[in-house]
Amino acid sequence: MSEDREDRARPPMALWAGIAGAGLAALAGMFGVHDASVWRLPAVLQERAETELQAAGYSSLEVRMSGQAAALSGLVDDQSTIAAARQVALASAGAGGPWAGGVTRVDVSGLQVGQVDRPFNWSARREAERLVLDGAVPSEASRARIMRAAAAAFPNDEVVDGMHVAGGAPSPRFARVARDVLQALARLNSGEARVADAQIVFIGDGSQEAVDALNRDFANPPAPFRTRMAVTIDGLDVAHPELQGLNLQQGDAETCEAAFGRLMERNVINFAPGSAAIDPSSRQLLDALASVALRCDRFTIEVAGHTDNQGGRELNMALSRERASAVATYLASQGVARSRLAAAGYGPDRPRASNQSAEGQAANRRIEFNVTG
Repeated sequence: MSEDREDRARPPMALWAGIAGAGLAALAGMFGVHDASVWRLPAVLQERAETELQAAGYSSLEVRMSGQAAALSGLVDDQSTIAAARQVALASAGAGGPWAGGVTRVDVSGLQVGQVDRPFNWSARREAERLVLDGAVPSEASRARIMRAAAAAFPNDEVVDGMHVAGGAPSPRFARVARDVLQALARLNSGEARVADAQIVFIGDGSQEAVDALNRDFANPPAPFRTRMAVTIDGLDVAHPELQGLNLQQGDAETCEAAFGRLMERNVINFAPGSAAIDPSSRQLLDALASVALRCDRFTIEVAGHTDNQGGRELNMALSRERASAVATYLASQGVARSRLAAAGYGPDRPRASNQSAEGQAANRRIEFNVTG
């Protein structure tokens, strides 16, 4: 009888097994290898916060996670942006809470109203035994990380810091991208790297092995970045054989103007009829022109628009200016220094051929490039 009472008082083994199983499941949920685990959660939340901030137009803000608490840093246009960015980060991964797995708190003390650069430009330029860093960085912390990366990539060079802090970076990953850019630039024999908004540009010369590695490493940069190469291989521009014999890296303004002339000799930039909208068929030519402009924008490059004499003169003058401006804008979007680009429209005033024939009129509808020191 006493044994029966003892058996009834003792919890069945199945109950103990169930409790133990539930505990193990809870531990696995917290510490297992998945996005909601204690170990992975901060990294996942940071990535989601960065993605949502970028989608909302706050791409320059940096995010740091401590558990489920986020801290934002960076420069913004005005005070209202701070509150808006806080709300975006807070809602970036669900409702929050220790079990819901979202962001529970957002610290915005690192956000300040200050200078915002548009466009956002940064560059690293090799000069003999110096590396000159110039342009904007999103924070003092980013500046320090970039300086450390430069010292590691160029241990034998003097690193000159000409950078300034400004908002407007295209991504919260800007400092990481700049570090990768510096490591890649170190492989080249000479040259420069630029980040113009989301456009990464390499300009210079290197061995076949170095250029192949450069193309491979930057074939798929992290979004939203894209890459343009204006790099020669042991002095040869293999992508544009018509430019052989022209040293664009060290040549004078006449050399650069000759390069533009060679590219345009048998080609024309097409526009929609009566419009400044560039036809997609001209993209390959524009990319070749951008490659020349990137290596020559130590000079002033005038993009000159011309028309035939059909139609009113004032309309032609306006159309030629708009078309020249469209080409200059495209070149700037590829990383060409905007301060070195000028757009001018000459309408029908400088014909290259007689307007008495259709062929002459077609020759007069053109874009030219004038390079001056």
